[in-house]
Order: sequence, then structure tokens, then C-alpha cells
Amino acid sequence: MFVGGYVDARNARSDTNDPDAPNTNTMWGEIAYQLYGNDGYEYLKEYDRNRDSPGENTLQGLFDLTDDPILILIDEIAQYLEDASGIETGETVLSTQTLSFIKSLLETASNRNDVTVVYSIADTAFTDEAETVRKEIKELDSIEQRQQQTITPTGDTEISSVLRRRLFDDIENGAAEFVAESFYEFYRTTDRQLPQAVLDTEYREKLERNYPFHPTTIETLTDKIDSIPGFQKTRDALRLLARAIYYLWNHKPEGYDRYFLRLYDLTPADNEPDGSIRTKLGNTLFDAIDLDSAVSADIYTDDRSAHAQHEDKRWREKALPPLGTHIVTAVLWNSLAVGEKATGLTRAELYTAVAHPDVSFDHYDNALENLTGDDHRVGCYYLYDEDRIKFKAQPRLLYIIDQYTQNTPRAQARDRFEGRLRQEIGTGGFETVPTSNPESGFPEEPADLPDNAATPTLAILHFDSITVADGGEEIPSKVQTLYEETASSHNAPTQSRTYKNYVLFLVPDHELVENGIEKAKRLEGLERMREDSEQTAQLTDEQFDELGERIDRHKGLLGEQVRNVYRHLYYPDTDGLEHVSITAVDANGDTTMVEAVEATLDDRILRDDDSARGEVWFKSRLWQQTKSRMDTEQLAAQFAKKPGLPYLFSTKPLRKTVARMVDESGYAYWDGQREQAYWTGDEEPEGWDCDHPVSESPDVETSIASTDVKIGEEYAVFEGIGPLVEAVDLACREPEYRVAIAGDLDEETDSFDVHVDAESPASAHLVVATEGDETAFPDVGSETVTVSEFDGLSDGEIVAATLYESGTRETELAFERKRVKGGGDEPEKNWSETSNTAAAQRAFGSVREDALADAPADATPGIESVQIEVTGDSVLDHGFFLAQRSLDDYAEQTTASMDYRAKAADGTTQFTAEFRGNLADFRGINQHPESFSENDGQRNVNLIFRIGFDEPEPLDGDDLLALLRDELEGTDITVQVHAEGPADVVDET
Repeated sequence: MFVGGYVDARNARSDTNDPDAPNTNTMWGEIAYQLYGNDGYEYLKEYDRNRDSPGENTLQGLFDLTDDPILILIDEIAQYLEDASGIETGETVLSTQTLSFIKSLLETASNRNDVTVVYSIADTAFTDEAETVRKEIKELDSIEQRQQQTITPTGDTEISSVLRRRLFDDIENGAAEFVAESFYEFYRTTDRQLPQAVLDTEYREKLERNYPFHPTTIETLTDKIDSIPGFQKTRDALRLLARAIYYLWNHKPEGYDRYFLRLYDLTPADNEPDGSIRTKLGNTLFDAIDLDSAVSADIYTDDRSAHAQHEDKRWREKALPPLGTHIVTAVLWNSLAVGEKATGLTRAELYTAVAHPDVSFDHYDNALENLTGDDHRVGCYYLYDEDRIKFKAQPRLLYIIDQYTQNTPRAQARDRFEGRLRQEIGTGGFETVPTSNPESGFPEEPADLPDNAATPTLAILHFDSITVADGGEEIPSKVQTLYEETASSHNAPTQSRTYKNYVLFLVPDHELVENGIEKAKRLEGLERMREDSEQTAQLTDEQFDELGERIDRHKGLLGEQVRNVYRHLYYPDTDGLEHVSITAVDANGDTTMVEAVEATLDDRILRDDDSARGEVWFKSRLWQQTKSRMDTEQLAAQFAKKPGLPYLFSTKPLRKTVARMVDESGYAYWDGQREQAYWTGDEEPEGWDCDHPVSESPDVETSIASTDVKIGEEYAVFEGIGPLVEAVDLACREPEYRVAIAGDLDEETDSFDVHVDAESPASAHLVVATEGDETAFPDVGSETVTVSEFDGLSDGEIVAATLYESGTRETELAFERKRVKGGGDEPEKNWSETSNTAAAQRAFGSVREDALADAPADATPGIESVQIEVTGDSVLDHGFFLAQRSLDDYAEQTTASMDYRAKAADGTTQFTAEFRGNLADFRGINQHPESFSENDGQRNVNLIFRIGFDEPEPLDGDDLLALLRDELEGTDITVQVHAEGPADVVDET
């Protein structure tokens, strides 16, 4: 039979249910009482009361009180010594007396066969006290009477078994094997690089042996945190895991299965006042490295404001685990070690510690990037991703930036956001209200938006005035009012908007506005920080460079955010306003807001290269059925009036459509400025009094090109030729007369024949002239007249034969100029060619090629005159280009004529100008006369250059037509070219 005593040194007394037990003051008083009861205590009572350590002889007497073997167990000596060090006894302290007692006890026991002493020293806690005890005990090593033996109760491979037995009553058979096999296969087949040890077959056994604890959980607690003074490997690991199990049991995760107890289950969310994980961290573990601020800022707060908790929201919305908290909690426990073990962990080690088979590794990548990034909502202040991922006690640059951001007034951020908004508006086919000008106001009332047909207007509403919170389902009342009403001024009464199709509205998203202002606030904070010389002086070179990079990056992010905030577009359609959401991404991410709108409405926009529309579309969409005539300005205005029609960014498609209606559908077009009609039909209208068809009127062209169509009040489209004839007094065609030299020069009589083709008026007379002489032949008809009496007329001399009405020399009926040749040769002919309206290169080339093709064999045609009419939508710009560059070598031979008309959208202001003069003077006029009339509704320009030669210029490759053809290749200048000259240039030599 053993007589035994057990002392839990932490509590001074391990057990007592005996109400009569004495109140012991020392370890030896307690041992005496437990061995022999009151008799034993009485034996050492004075020593206990005086806290005076008994010597070996006294202890020998104590043990002689019985003949039975004696076993004394003393647990946690170091803890007892720590507590006793604060108790004074005489001139010393109780801890010193206790060490003397232990030494005497061990020496006494070593001399007796019937006394055994078993004691424990915590290696991982109370390092100083434990080392003192070890030194004392080491002095006893020379005692040979008894064998001393050190016992390690649990090895590394046994810890998980001890923990499992202490914490779980029962674990399901086969669960460990199944889970271990599943996770090992998961690790082995993943596409991420994991530590090699995890991929070895031994790791499968470790998974099974540690179940239900993940190996990284045990390893971190026993290998890394074990380096912290005061942490007891098995005992404190047991306490922490017990709290983790308790917390997990009461806060069961939803939506995903759990297989192991992980490091992230040791959560600071367990923050009860006593005994919790948070308490253990703050009271003990943070003595080594103070990460209390890191926990509060980055890992957990009761109000869920920590950065990782914000990151968790993103993943919970996707029915995934709280990846942010999982990551930072695992990193926290790996950041608590000291010395060589204070290394955090690699990305591969982190994945091993937190990865779940049902979560993509891409998600972990994304979460970690967010947590270590710059987003102030989720970017952690104390989390570093360097060579290894770890928490540090000192904050990152991000923390300092956030302080400056938080101290930036919202009004300052709001102004910055509005300024960037104006920058992002941009330009394009839509006019904008406001413009990028800081003085341009945002539309608030009907008077703030123009009501005209000139250009479609994109109204951008201020973010303080109106936002969309319902995804755009309901049209905001302010938008509806601005769409339906207009006013001449803020104090004037409103009226119904006429041009409803030409107003669109871009409205900010309610939820995104604050995010945008926050980005502006952050940029302001960054710039204020860089301007603070005291603060920047404390930064390292790397941090200062990083600050500059952040500023540049946030400038781009702010622009992107502004474009994303303005994502709700309301545009007119046949049934009223429609809604569509646009984003910067939809428009390739870096386009302006106007460009984003244009990209979204691309199929609703008519541009230069769009083709003509058909008759059904023209009649149903543009033509007013009650009218037989509409001017082209009215047709253009239809696009602005009728909701649902395209936006007319260029008049070219309209002009193409009008030309098509004339060419294919029987409509007629009237150019009131040139007094020229275009019609391709063959029916004769009522009221046409001429002897020939309408198509033969000198005022009617029987073909039409889109460049013949102009936009304005003076240019009209008629349903047919009948309405046009009723509205316009078309001229009848006059008889055509031709005068031709019928024969060769008779050198003997100096005479030749002149023949008049067709019947001439009875009052007409013929005048034939050479360079110095002139002869009249009155009352000629369809006959041949012999011309003579031209002394000295030589072969090849120019002769003019002209037919005039009697009594006047002002009305020239016909004219033809010939060279007279002797010897029976055919007389020379002139050439005259006109191009279609075309690109300049093609127009000049076609005239030149036709002239060469019509010339007689071996002849070299010459140019006497060239007329260039500039056409298209950029007449002025292209005209001045020709004047300044292409025609420079022919300036002395060139004249210009220009007619310019501009009219404001409301019709109240008109401006006209004309020019007739030489090329040098033309170059000096205002190149942008449209500035004379602001907000022009329509502009029409007719510009013609005429080049005349004193002597015909041969078409020899260096001629004017060839020069202009080659120089204008590749330009977008369009012209109509007319040129004429002799079919052959006579060599005077």
C-alpha cells in the first residue's frame, strides 16, 4: 500500500472536501497533511506557519511516521514558483524557501528506498522559473544513491491523439480514413503548387492520424506558437482547441461541409471576457508580437467592419465560405512565432491550411489579392505579401493613406468627382448639356435644354439632383418633365417640346455615386499626403515611389468609376422614353461618356457611310402625307420631331435617300438657288405648255446624284413632276442652232463655206470673223454661206462663225470655233468633258482620260479652261485646302466664286455671304464664316474654282488635270470637274 500526496502547484491545494482540513501556507505543509493528515501537518506546523523550509532531518522524521512506501506528485512547479515569488517571508520570499524545500526533499528521497518524488516542469511556459528549478535539480545529479529519470509525457506524433481523447468522446469509425484519402487526392490532383511534403504518401497517414484536426492546425500550435514564452504546447493547445470546438459547435457554418478543424476555427470572434481565444491572444500570445491592432482592423470586430469581414460579404453572396476571414486567421496564427520561426507562411502553405475541395483556388487567389491590395474597404493595414505572407505590428502605407482619406472633406471629394465627370463627357455626334466647360450648368429645368432640330442633345443630370435606385424600371419624374416640356427662359411658361427625338438623358446610379465620391476622396487624400512634406520625409524611397504610382492609378480608376456611375440612359422611342444600362466596359472601358452612348445606340445613328433608305420607309417615316411638297430642311427636322427615328449625325444618308426617291420612285427635286429641277420620269403633267416634254426643259436634269441634293428651305422635294410644275415656272427649250465650217479654204479665192444647221429665226444673221476682219450675212436659214474677202487668210488660222438675233449682239444663239485647213483635211474639233461628282482623284482622272480617248490619232488634246465645283459636307475646309496647296502653281489663272448661307435653328437669324475674285483674295477671307452665326441650324456653301489658259496647255503628263489627280489621291475631297479645249494642240513652229 502506498501513502501518496499530490500537489497541483498552481492551486496550492489539489483537493479538499474536508471541512476540518487546515489552511496550509506552503507546499510542505500541504504535502505533510496529504501524507499523514492532521498528525503530519502538526509535525511541520511551525515550518508552515512561518513559511520556513524544513531541512533533511526534519523530512526524515516526517517520513518515519509510517512504514508504507511514499509517493509524492508535484505538478507545475514553475507556476507555483511564479506565484510564490511575490510572497515575503522574513528577509526572503516564499519562492526561495520553496526551492530549498524541493532540494531537501529530493536529497531526502534519494537516501530512502521507500520515498519516490515525481514532479513536472513546463518546458514551454515560465521559462525563467523553470530554468531556476532545473539548475537546482542539476546540483543533485551527483547524488548516486538514487536514479533520476526524465520523462516526456507526449511526443510530437502523440499530441493529436492526446488532444482527440481529451476533447471528443467518440469519433465515427472510418471517418478519418475516408477524409484523409479524399483530401490527399484533392491535394495531389490540384493545379496549384503545394509543399512537396503534402504530396508524399506519408501525408495521407498524417491526415488520418491527426483527424479531426488538420495537420497544419496541430503543427502551428505545437511547432510555431510553441516558441512563445508562456505557451505550453499540449496544455494551451488543448485549451485553444477546446474553445474552437465550442465556438464552432455554437456557430455552425451553413452552405458547405466541414471535414477538419482548421486554423481559421481558432477565431478571434470567440471574445468572451474569460478563457476565450481572443483573451488568450491578448493576454499571452501578443506579448511576443503585438497584433492586437491587426485583429481589430483586419480580422474581426463585433460590428463586422474589419477588412476581412468586408471581403467575406462578396463570397457569402456567392454562397461560398468567408474566404477573407479564413485566410487572415490562418495567417495570424502563423505570424505569432518568435525567432527563426517568425516567418509567416508561403502561398503554398496557406493553400494547404485553408483550401476546401468545393472552392476554386482562383477564389483564394482573388481574395488574397483583395486583402493585400489597395481597396480601402478590404485592403488590410497590417497584412504583408512579401516573400512570405504575414501580419506585422507596423501598418502598411495603406493605413497612412486611409488616415488622409478619412480627413478629406466630402465637399472636396464631391467637387473632384464633378470635375472628373466633366472631363469624361467627351464630344461626338451628340451635343451635351453640360459641356466639359466648368461654367456650363447641368440641366435642371425645361429651359436648360434646347428644343431644336440641329443636333441631338445628350442631357447629363447632376448626381446631387437625381439618381436611379431601381435599375431604371421607372422613368424619373424630372427626366419625364425635361423630355416633354421646354421653355424660352427660366421665368417663361413651359410648352410642349417639339423636337422630342433629339433629347436623351444620362442618369447616375444611386448605389454607385457614393463609391465614385469615395474614389475621388481617396485620390484627394493621396495627393494631400504627397503634398505633406513632413509625412513624405518619413517614407522610404520605395514607399514614396509607391505613393506616386497609387496616385496615377487612382486617377485612371476615378475616370472609370465616373463612367460606370452614369450607366442609365433614357432615349426616345415610338412609345416614349426607353431605358438601357451602359457601362464603360460595354464601350471598351476607356471611351468617353458620349462615345459609350453612341456605341450603345449604334443601330439608331445615321452616319456618312450609311446607305439610302427605301420608298416605304421614306413615305411612312419622313413624308407628311398631307403635303405634296417638303423642303429638305423639313425632312431633316422630321428626325428630330418623331421619336423612334434615327439620329442624323450626317445629312449624307438623307441626301442619298432623296436622290433615290427622285431616281426610282417618281419624286422631283428643286434646287431653288440654282433654279434647277431634277426628275427622271416620263409622264407629262397637266399644265405643261411647251412643245417638247418636261424632261427637255433647260431647267430639268434627268439624272441626279446625292451631291446635287442640298439641305435648306430653298431645296424642295415634290411628290412628282406635276406639283413641281405647278409651283415652279419651268422654261421651255429654245431651238438649237449649230454653225459649222462646211469646207476647206479655197486658197485661190480666200473663201470657205459656213453651214447653219436647223432652221434659224427669220430675223437672225450670221457673223463670221477672223482675227482682224468680220463679215455679216443677214437673214440666213438652213443654208450654206460662202465666206470670202478675207485677205491673207492662212492655213490653220482661227475663224469664228456666230449666229445672232437681228438688232442685238447680246444674245448668242450658237457658237463654234474652228481652225481652217487647206488641202481637204477635216477641220479640227474642240473637246468638252464633265465628270460625275466623285472623289477628286477619280474626277480629274476621268475627265483627262475621256479627253485623251476622244482625241484623233496622234493628236495631243489641250486644256483651255477647267471648272472645279467642291461638293460634300466639308466644302469650306476642302476648298481652302485646294486654294492653299493644290492650285498654288496656277494662282494667276484662277478665280473663285462662293455663295454662303447660314440660318440659325430657330429661323430668327440668317447670314449670307458671297465672294467673286482671284485666288489670292480668296485665301484671305474668313475660313470659318459659320462663326458669324452661333448655333447654326443649316449651312449651305457653293464654291467653284475656274482656271483659264491664254494658250491651251497640252495633256502631256505635266498638265493641270494630271497634277491635281496625283496630288489629291487618298484625300476625302469630292468635286465635279468640267474641262474643255482643242482636240489637238497645233505646233505653231
